[in-house]
Amino acid sequence: MINRRIFYKVEKKYGLWYFSGNIVELFLFSMLPQFETYLQFIRAISPLSPESIDAIVPYLSLKTFARKDYVVRQGNISNEMHFIISGCVREYFEDANANEISTWFGFENSIAVSTYSFFSQKPSLTNIQALEDTETIVLKHEDLQQLFDRFHDIERQGRLLVEQYMVQIEEIKIILQTLTAKQRYDYLLQHKPEFIKRIPLKYLASFLGIKLETLSRVRGQK
Repeated sequence: MINRRIFYKVEKKYGLWYFSGNIVELFLFSMLPQFETYLQFIRAISPLSPESIDAIVPYLSLKTFARKDYVVRQGNISNEMHFIISGCVREYFEDANANEISTWFGFENSIAVSTYSFFSQKPSLTNIQALEDTETIVLKHEDLQQLFDRFHDIERQGRLLVEQYMVQIEEIKIILQTLTAKQRYDYLLQHKPEFIKRIPLKYLASFLGIKLETLSRVRGQK
């Protein structure tokens, strides 16, 4: 395991950290762009003190998933929050008839997490699966809880992130329950074009709550 105590700051222009004294230094330097992307994301939610940034970085790690790999398995307890650097994932569950019901898609610069499992530490109600080769920055549950306890600004940022997520969920719920199939598709086309471009039609149809043939017909309408 990497010893976190050998972290120190590089020159201020980088704003990031690396290990010193062995080959791990070269490894972490290769990850600098990924970490910078993550730090830009969290700074955009709310400001963090330099001390909080110093505290977060040693807990971050990098993971890669091949297409069709599982980030989270339904029935397992999820201990990781993933920030997507590149790639695409879908969240889904299996109903009583073993049909896969897609509930969410995640792309670059978004968080992939089984919210129920991660925060309750109970078995996940959903799967999260990579639809493309995917790279993520990972923060573990126990590490995040320690950071919440130590730093008020990190705890506040966590609350704001959950609020953003809940607003998005409410928006999608209303859209799926009140709009026609054509209106649902048009909404994605206008507001979430990456869904149309990158999600296989069978998963998109499941997400919209319509049959595949209905989606195909809707796509053909002017």
